[in-house]
Amino acid sequence: MADLNKILLLLILLSSGVPSEAGHNTPKKNFSCSACGKHFVYKQSLKRHIRRNSENGSSGCLDNMKCFKRKQSIDSHIKIYTGEKPFGCGFCGKRVKYLYNLKSHMRVHTGEKLFGCDICGKRFTHHQNLKTHVTIHSGEKPFVCDICGKRARHQNNLKIHMIAHTGEKPFGCDDCGKRFKRKTHLTTHMTVHTAEKPFGCDVCGKRFNRKSHLRTHMIVHTGEKPYGCDVCGKKFNRKTHLESHITVHTGEKPFGCAICDQGFTQQGSLNRHMRFHLGHQESIFTQRAQRRERQQVILNMFTYLSILSHNHVINSLDICERP
Repeated sequence: MADLNKILLLLILLSSGVPSEAGHNTPKKNFSCSACGKHFVYKQSLKRHIRRNSENGSSGCLDNMKCFKRKQSIDSHIKIYTGEKPFGCGFCGKRVKYLYNLKSHMRVHTGEKLFGCDICGKRFTHHQNLKTHVTIHSGEKPFVCDICGKRARHQNNLKIHMIAHTGEKPFGCDDCGKRFKRKTHLTTHMTVHTAEKPFGCDVCGKRFNRKSHLRTHMIVHTGEKPYGCDVCGKKFNRKTHLESHITVHTGEKPFGCAICDQGFTQQGSLNRHMRFHLGHQESIFTQRAQRRERQQVILNMFTYLSILSHNHVINSLDICERP
């Protein structure tokens, strides 16, 4: 009877997966599921487990809670499949599944930057942002466009670049229907409808709807002229001013008058020239109007004189016919 009990106990231990003294050669389960913590002997078994759970939309482990040691683990596991996001940000209302995600998100509002670059000292709120930044120093561009061969540091940059080949504009404005290649372009465009100007100058308070416009404006206060002419050395505070200046040296006249075909090096010169045509036309219109007025006055005088002459003839006849 004692031997029978030992045999039953051994069978129970083997069926439950608990190693016994006799089972010292039991294979190790080195592969574990990151979602539920369940362990497997073979990597292929783990892959099959993950694929089966993802296809079903829920975890088979939910029916067997033995794979969870704590209730917190069960609750955390369930959120993966239910989509529950119990942790909310008190600033912007964004919701996340886990507390550590919320702590990471809060650094966006607090401005805390825990991760610093060892090369230039620039700091970042998230470690992934630091890893992205480091590629600037290394010059590494592992992502390549299959069409034109252009290389990118990050996969997201490559995806944005591919739109240049496809012509796709997935982001559309709900107000006017205009479409854009990038979401940032749509966000900037929306300020046209809302009249929002989120970027303000710290010096004079003037506000702008684009950050690039604010950067251009700040040169007014700093007096900086970063754009220099390679020919004469003259410096300018805007790139467009430098490009306009270069035509002085090249002799190029890209701005042409549609009326007389005269060419100009700068748009401002063409605008001043067009005012000449406009003034000349106005002068012609004025002369024509004055001529018509004089003609009308003369016509009225002839009409009046004709009436007087006619009346005078009739009166003369009446006098002559009297006895």
